[in-house]
Amino acid sequence: MAARQAPEQVGEVEFEPPRIACIVSGGNYSFGLLNRTGECVIAIPPSRIARKVVQIGNCHGDKIDKFAAVSLTAKPALRVGAPLIAECFVNLECKVIDRKLVRTYNMFILEVVKAWTDPQKKDCKTLHHCGYGQFVLDGRLISLPSKMR
Repeated sequence: MAARQAPEQVGEVEFEPPRIACIVSGGNYSFGLLNRTGECVIAIPPSRIARKVVQIGNCHGDKIDKFAAVSLTAKPALRVGAPLIAECFVNLECKVIDRKLVRTYNMFILEVVKAWTDPQKKDCKTLHHCGYGQFVLDGRLISLPSKMR
């Protein structure tokens, strides 16, 4: 019986330079790739491709081409070897800058080296995975005065 794999989890660590903490299950094919290459793309999908997101999460990249399996479009990145996903409205090219917590928590600290947004995809609601098939869609955006830029 195969062990259940935890989904990738990401969280902001720093604004400038932009840094992200990324946890990837050691059983995921992505873990080995990230550990070996030291780079990745974090793609933010719109809610309209939610079913494809679930399909991607339920198959293994070492066994199939996920892009072909769910009809997604790979686009070349500029700063990393991993592809961008054309259907996503945000793609973040990242490089691993710290591996101190990988052995204990499977946590990589990434620096965003290039960010892409698709101006054609406006007002996209983002999809947030809560685990085991549960998702939350973005709610209303509000802006408040801040000293941060």
